[in-house]
Amino acid sequence: MIPVLYPANSTSFTTFGLGTLTDTISCEVTEERNGVFECILKYPITGQHYKLIAKERIIKAKPNDTGEPQAFRIYRMTKPLDGVVTVYGQHISYDLANVPVMPFWVESRSPALLLNQILAGDSRFTGWTDYSEAKEFSVTTPKSVRACLGGTEGSMLSKWHGEFEWDNLTVKFHSHRGEKTGIVIEYGKNLTSLEQDEDNSGVYTQLLPYAVYTPEGSETETVVTLPEQTLPIVSEEIVRSKTLILDLTDRFESGIEITPDALREAANDYIKANPLGATIPTVKVAFEPLWKQPEYSAVLERVRLCDSVTIRHTALGVNVSATVIETVYDSLAERYVSITLGNEKSSMITTLSEVQSSVGKVESAVDRFPKLLQTAISNATSLITGQTGGYVVLHGDETGRPYELLILDAPAIQDAVNVWRWNVNGLGFSRNGYNGPYETAITADGQIVADFITSGSLIANIIKAGVIQSQDGSSYWDLETGEVVLRAYATNKQVTEVSDRISVIEEQKMLRLVINSSNGSIFKNNNIQTTLYATVFSWDENITDTLDDNQFIWTRVSDDTEADKLWNSAHFGGTKSIEITSDDVKVRATFFCDLIDTATRNSLLG
Repeated sequence: MIPVLYPANSTSFTTFGLGTLTDTISCEVTEERNGVFECILKYPITGQHYKLIAKERIIKAKPNDTGEPQAFRIYRMTKPLDGVVTVYGQHISYDLANVPVMPFWVESRSPALLLNQILAGDSRFTGWTDYSEAKEFSVTTPKSVRACLGGTEGSMLSKWHGEFEWDNLTVKFHSHRGEKTGIVIEYGKNLTSLEQDEDNSGVYTQLLPYAVYTPEGSETETVVTLPEQTLPIVSEEIVRSKTLILDLTDRFESGIEITPDALREAANDYIKANPLGATIPTVKVAFEPLWKQPEYSAVLERVRLCDSVTIRHTALGVNVSATVIETVYDSLAERYVSITLGNEKSSMITTLSEVQSSVGKVESAVDRFPKLLQTAISNATSLITGQTGGYVVLHGDETGRPYELLILDAPAIQDAVNVWRWNVNGLGFSRNGYNGPYETAITADGQIVADFITSGSLIANIIKAGVIQSQDGSSYWDLETGEVVLRAYATNKQVTEVSDRISVIEEQKMLRLVINSSNGSIFKNNNIQTTLYATVFSWDENITDTLDDNQFIWTRVSDDTEADKLWNSAHFGGTKSIEITSDDVKVRATFFCDLIDTATRNSLLG
């Protein structure tokens, strides 16, 4: 499909908008399960509609083999390089990341009604779901629509689970988006490349579940655990004990009593639904879509995101059935570049448009935090050892029996302003007299309340926070919005190591081949006359002139397999350009060019 360009305020994508981008060099769409949905397009500055391409405008492109073309809003454009710009677009549903939802609470609401309520802030969007179970739902602070849908604690995704499907201006919330297809992608049949990654970091031998609720009539929370503490998980991969500590509070309605039996049932359901005892390999494959070939036309092997498929490669010992969690689709050629199978990936983190690969872990060598800790210790020591005055009072009941210890700044309790109060329920400090409030406290149920806590190290099961920030404010992570700002520090040694690694990478030839047509890419009425030119880049340097003609091998793929064999044999000799006429194209044909090592005949393009 040729991408189509639309104005920024478009809500209908059935017309040709501002024009079809017929000069597009490449257009790839990446979609993850409950995650990234983006389009990357390369376009020449000599293209017919180059001056119309601008940020905020919308590109319509085909995202997969089965779905309708989707709208992607342009958010970034690179400066021209060798006469080509790269255009980045996010699916139009990302607009919902900038639509606010004010705090509200409902005791019980169906997902369909809740979805429409959340989307009400942007009248362009409508919702659909096959979920029917009503649940309590609340938004405690102002959030974006996308945050309410998924990616944050208490969102619809965390309450009901499932998978989102973004269909232009329709938000679809599936209980199960994909299907068990029975499709087999197999070496020797349609599998062209395979990369398998096995990571057992998510494999455990036992589960320790817990849940938190507030009993009726109480102001303090109760943590519920199992009498046996843990539930066994059968695993043949891990020989040591490895425990997953899991908060299942979201599995229960607010305000109801959570019993150990109910917790155990929820934990067993979680074990059944999640493969905790064995590694599920992540497999990235490229394959030929056989459904496009005449001999396979009856076997509609159309793969979709969230589908369950089987990958087989006997020589490598790979026989994996798993869920499709990511697809990369060539919208121009209408074929998958790759699909990735394995465990679920992201959870709708929407504010980071682009995640770049790290070249190494950089640890701070600036000795800042030990100094902060020492300063805090010194201040505390000075305050405590340098005190002069104060009154210690044992506060008793009617019988004179003491039940709490008070440290006051006045002889009488009623006259005291600064009060330390210690009894069986906890220890607290008040600047407003005996009755508080106690803004600094350690309570008997394990809670610590303080404006500032200084620690050398902190070990915790769960840390709930709004913003995590460095002491000088230069780095922070806003957990409500997802915004992350990081400032890195490194030693000279670490900088040198990273620099050396970058130098090694720069010395490597990262080759890519681009095919350009002298007369466009769309022809009508059998009037075809053009020259296809192959251009090879090492990184961004054009090295075509340094290569031998015999390294360029052209192939044609059409509906006539036997004719393709004859055509490919006739063009086996190698050339950097070929003439294409009506004799070369019957109805439809796709032309490819590979760069090979003439000694080994192996491809140099990876």
